[in-house]
Amino acid sequence: MFQVEAPESFKSTLTIVGHGREQKLNLTYRHLPVADYAQLLERLAEEELSVAQAILDIVVDWDADVALDTAGVELALQQQAGLDGAIIGGYTQALQVARKGN
Repeated sequence: MFQVEAPESFKSTLTIVGHGREQKLNLTYRHLPVADYAQLLERLAEEELSVAQAILDIVVDWDADVALDTAGVELALQQQAGLDGAIIGGYTQALQVARKGN
């Protein structure tokens, strides 16, 4: 039977390329209902929410070498330009359902 209710969280692996290397970042994202995610993006666009806080709102676990807290996320964003787009864009892709095959 098709389950309509989404899980509270879901795992994802992002491939990050830069600094002359390719790395895998394993994440566990928090599921947000579509309206809540749209509101998060709106608050981010209006600068009512920092990028680090937006990431903390959607990521519940990661295997990076820094803590998943404000300081750790801000350090990661300073060291890895574009990481914010990869994490938030990866969430957008992982959140959307799609038809497979047939």
